[in-house]
Amino acid sequence: MSGSGRQCDRVDTINIKHVAQLRRLICLLMVWAFFLTLGIVVSILLHFILTRDPPDKEIEIVTSKPPPTVPSTLPYSFNFEFENGSQFTELRWNNDKHERNKTVELTEDGIYFFYLQVTLQSRDPSVNYTVLVEVFDKNENVYKEILLTGHINGSQLSTGFMGKAFHSPSKRRLKVVYKPKATLDGDNTYVGIIKLS
Repeated sequence: MSGSGRQCDRVDTINIKHVAQLRRLICLLMVWAFFLTLGIVVSILLHFILTRDPPDKEIEIVTSKPPPTVPSTLPYSFNFEFENGSQFTELRWNNDKHERNKTVELTEDGIYFFYLQVTLQSRDPSVNYTVLVEVFDKNENVYKEILLTGHINGSQLSTGFMGKAFHSPSKRRLKVVYKPKATLDGDNTYVGIIKLS
């Protein structure tokens, strides 16, 4: 038994050394956690102190020019001319000056918004209809580009609303063409253009 008693004394002294070492590590961990918490608190306080506006700082009021107003009347408004039962390939209308036209003339440089909806009175379901807005040079009568393309397919009678903003130099003309010939519904067909700037 005396051998086992010595072994117990030795185990107790080893455990005491481990416990003392663990206590030192725990104290070191607590000191480290204290300084870490203190650093976070100081960082948060500095954030609020440095980002707060001083009370004597004057507030500057920035003025800018007001946004452009939309004109109360559109630069172009169109009244369509239809003869009952007649079929056409180009949209025809009267402008504000009661002049019969097939084209819209852009007399000024600027940014424009062109919109339209073409609706047929009736249609052949086997035919696909195409609506084009073509841009021409006024002086040379030369084709420049297609601004918009719409399709009427299947059982639909309308292209739906179509529109596009674009920049145009002066002396350009726009023409609405539809293929093949069709009879239009004048109450549900419209076109317009707004000069934005």
